[in-house]
Amino acid sequence: MFLRKTFMKRGSFAAVCTLTLLLGLRFLTFAIDAPDLPDASAPVSGAFVVPPDAGIRILSHRGEWSAMFGTEGSNDPFFLVTGEYENTSGKPLTYVKFQFELLNDAGVVVTRDYGYNRKAEALREEEYESGKKSLQEMKIEKVAVGEKDGFRFFFFKADIPEFHSYRIRVLEGR
Repeated sequence: MFLRKTFMKRGSFAAVCTLTLLLGLRFLTFAIDAPDLPDASAPVSGAFVVPPDAGIRILSHRGEWSAMFGTEGSNDPFFLVTGEYENTSGKPLTYVKFQFELLNDAGVVVTRDYGYNRKAEALREEEYESGKKSLQEMKIEKVAVGEKDGFRFFFFKADIPEFHSYRIRVLEGR
């Protein structure tokens, strides 16, 4: 009986604390205004160009606006392109290199950059790009046959011109 009363007291105390905390936090909620962030609800159309011999199958891709919020209330809007692919090459792939392009409303490229699949993102590091480290030294985990992996790329709003859509090209898979 003593244990039951003690447990109920502890349980009641925990419930009261939790309820107080949840009700108290309700009054502290607020929205962060990001005036430089384009309309996040508006979809941005995109296309994918995959050569027939690329050895991958695109499962999904999308582009959307987002922002990183700083501690002082500042924000850095960026356009994020993400997706997923499957290795259909018949052999493990060390990396897939993508070119990410932003296009104006006439379909002309206004800016471009490149990146790698998620498992190989380290290949953008200075040591590899400058030739100080070899591909083997980077110790990239291979994507097995039939395995899926993702890709992503950020374009910071401050660094890019206005654009209408995006396009992703597979440059190589190895």
